[in-house]
Amino acid sequence: MELNEILLPVREDLEEFEKRFVNALDSRVELLNVVIRYVAQHRGKRLRPALVFLISRMMGHTDARAMEAAQIIELIHTATLIHDDVVDQSDMRRGAASVNAIWDNKISILVGDFLFAQALNLMMHLNSPQINRILSRVTRRMSEGELLQIQQSQNLQLDEESYFQMISDKTASLIAAACQIGAIIGSRGNGIDTELFWRFGTYMGCAFQIQDDLLDYIGDEEVTGKPAGNDIKENKITLPLIYAFHRNGKLPEEQLREFIRKEKTDAYIAEIRQMVIDLGGVDYARKRAEEFVEKALTILEPFEDNVYKRSLEELVQFSAVRQN
Repeated sequence: MELNEILLPVREDLEEFEKRFVNALDSRVELLNVVIRYVAQHRGKRLRPALVFLISRMMGHTDARAMEAAQIIELIHTATLIHDDVVDQSDMRRGAASVNAIWDNKISILVGDFLFAQALNLMMHLNSPQINRILSRVTRRMSEGELLQIQQSQNLQLDEESYFQMISDKTASLIAAACQIGAIIGSRGNGIDTELFWRFGTYMGCAFQIQDDLLDYIGDEEVTGKPAGNDIKENKITLPLIYAFHRNGKLPEEQLREFIRKEKTDAYIAEIRQMVIDLGGVDYARKRAEEFVEKALTILEPFEDNVYKRSLEELVQFSAVRQN
């Protein structure tokens, strides 16, 4: 099933979100407006806003806070993507040239800072200490996840524990925040443990990130919008590679040093990709993603069946099979 079909129950919410999101990005500085318009033209899946709407509506209630929270979360997400492209020196994002590739790193960082500032400004209107605490926690964790990824490569750390800590912080935590905030708004303080939905989002986010890592090995560049083998080129140690390197026991440090230091030619990247596939890294990572999907679906089981719950179930499964 296509993502647009899955999100049909909250289509009106997402359409209203788009109008408000564009307005939230308006600035008096023309250069900033030019960059923002470019970013808006190449928007992502709006997965995180959709989760806020789906979960709040599944629980039977939504209000203005859902729209504001969705905007804040997407502002944070967009800012981190722009900053990530600077850190990774990436030239492509969503099938188009990245902001730093068109302008430069300085402008990219300042645009990302502007988006963070807008998120903080909107947080002031929420008037919810509980939601603000969640948003504060997640921005810290995302920064820690990015730094852990750098440390993992530089210190030659190559284990699943470090990997899952990194993706839980860097990717899954913002998805978890969207889910928990949706639950807070939807439950209206009726005694539901909203931490359940932090866990739900974490499981879904881990499945989402594992699939993203898998696409670096088996994805179609024309569909994914980014070069195959890009993670290898950037020395990103992801789950398929971790499993392949440990397939025959403890990894000799010198072998890993060679991987980190070796020039990443197209031929070498193709060699590593094939090695990972042959040693079962892709199959293993896919299995782990499926485990996270099952954990997330288990959390939804006790809730009353409705169109929003069914969309959430489909969205969780989509996260582990998507092709871009």
